[in-house]
Amino acid sequence: MKHFSIIAVFSFFISATTYGQVIDLIDNSKALPLPITKFTSYYSSSEQIPVDSIENRYSKFIKAGNTPVLVFNYSPYYYWFRIIVSNKTSKDFPVFLIMAPTGMIEGVLYQKTNRQWNEASYSGLKYRFRDRSYQFAHYTFPVTIKSQTTDTLLLYINGLNLYKSFGFSLHQPKGIKAYENKIYLVFGIIIGLLLLFFVLNLSLFFAIKDRLHLWYSVYILLLIVIVMKNDQLDQEFLGLDSESGFRYTPYLAIGSIAIAILMHVVNMFLYPVLSKQKMLLNVNKVVKSNIVLSSMVHALVFISVQDYKVQNFILSWTKISALLATALIVINCLFCMLKGAKYALFPLLGSTVFLYGSMQRIFAPSTLSFLFPPTTFHIGIILEVFIISLGLIYRYWWERELQRKKEIQFQQTLLKVELEIQEQTLKNISQEIHDNIGQGLTLAKLNLNTMPPVDAGVHEKLINTKELVSKAIVDLRNLSHSLDTDYIADMGLHQAIEYELKRISESSAIPSSLHTTGEPFPIDQQKQLILFRIVQEVLNNTLKHAVAQSITATIEFGQHEMKLSITDDGKGFDPNAVRHTTGERGLGLRSMQNRAKLIGAKFSMESIPGNGTTVQITLGKEAVPTS
Repeated sequence: MKHFSIIAVFSFFISATTYGQVIDLIDNSKALPLPITKFTSYYSSSEQIPVDSIENRYSKFIKAGNTPVLVFNYSPYYYWFRIIVSNKTSKDFPVFLIMAPTGMIEGVLYQKTNRQWNEASYSGLKYRFRDRSYQFAHYTFPVTIKSQTTDTLLLYINGLNLYKSFGFSLHQPKGIKAYENKIYLVFGIIIGLLLLFFVLNLSLFFAIKDRLHLWYSVYILLLIVIVMKNDQLDQEFLGLDSESGFRYTPYLAIGSIAIAILMHVVNMFLYPVLSKQKMLLNVNKVVKSNIVLSSMVHALVFISVQDYKVQNFILSWTKISALLATALIVINCLFCMLKGAKYALFPLLGSTVFLYGSMQRIFAPSTLSFLFPPTTFHIGIILEVFIISLGLIYRYWWERELQRKKEIQFQQTLLKVELEIQEQTLKNISQEIHDNIGQGLTLAKLNLNTMPPVDAGVHEKLINTKELVSKAIVDLRNLSHSLDTDYIADMGLHQAIEYELKRISESSAIPSSLHTTGEPFPIDQQKQLILFRIVQEVLNNTLKHAVAQSITATIEFGQHEMKLSITDDGKGFDPNAVRHTTGERGLGLRSMQNRAKLIGAKFSMESIPGNGTTVQITLGKEAVPTS
């Protein structure tokens, strides 16, 4: 092998007293760590057996078989593992036996020296981390194999009332540090990423007050604990390096609670759809309650009950509960996607790899190599947290966008109602001017025309009065027409604007003109009316504030849109200052912008103090249905 450890060449001993395969150590600085579980044999006993007596039971040892990890669940036994190592080199060979993360109260590696079994190294929950033979997250047993010898090592393991799975590998001194650095680097990255997502979701909770992010933050914290316990980093960094610390933080109970919280988060995430399915919601509540209950019972049993049958039963219940919960998470996501909730893809994708790794970790641990992380379990956690965090951010953005659209729709509806009321009011005023004031002035003019002859001084005043009345009648008629919705609709946008500019030219002596280019296309009457009211507002502001010498309006019809521009040569103003004021001009500007939005038009205004003002309204051409 080319890499950084030990090459193993194994053979069977034919001797009746030898049950196991010999691991031949070859000094190779580029060798890999060597998994050796399949080279071992083991013996289990319900009673503690002194190391001096174990040799008498070699014939009862069982070969481990071709598997990286041996799984025994809960059992009432003590275990002995036999490892045969051959060192054919000319120098002593130090090696490190590493045990996969597992529950172990005590582990002692024995080596025979001068026909006496002696403790070579020890580890396990019986010893605080600092007191173990080798301080590393995984249980590690250093031992030195003498030159030109074939040595039998015996590993005693006490794991009573603990879940047990055993996997072993051998490392050289040069390789052990590299292996440690890899493990700590990998988990440093994993824990760092999880903390990053934890801070992100917690920040979102404080920013938007959505409890969904708080629940997910709690879930990520539990994931951090699970990752650390999965590889025994908790014993080194959290101080849980005792049997009591181990028992009061049961791995599977914490994992089940995490799955229950993930289920709760997904339910909250998908609630807009799930809320309409009462039966599915009730199923979710039952499954969620079941997994919480099973995790609590498992924790109590793990702490206090010593009957392995009860322990295995509760373990099976908790595993099945976790499986049901994870399956229901997937079902919820798929159901909501079928109902049109595309955002359900986020928790579905995020959970898939994680759930695969979790189920593999719970139901098929012997297929995983706990000795060489990261596994699919670790990778799945990072992918799941990353994708679901993106999903939560997307959900926040989607809800904000939906709320914004609702607010816009509400404002448009409100504006539409206001415009309808305004138009009706203007129509009533127009009718009042025409029917009452206009007719009254007409009668007054008629009376003046039919008055008997008077002296010259009075006659001149009568002529002036008749001219004033005639002008008032014309002005009122023009004003009435500009206010009458039906009249404007009958004229059309072009003629209505032209008529309005002509009225301004005649009444205020400001030259005003309209220019049209392009091929006109039909515009909805309601949109024409709103455009005309915007033009009236612009012209009204110009007359009040601009001190303009001329006003020019242009209508450009393009292939896909119409641009309506109104330009004056007045004193101009600062648009930003007007936008932020609550005065009449600020309200007028916002009113024009809102009216433009109501019909889907773009409104822009450019003005420089001393250089006039230009207002432009752009309206897209509506699609014409084809037969």
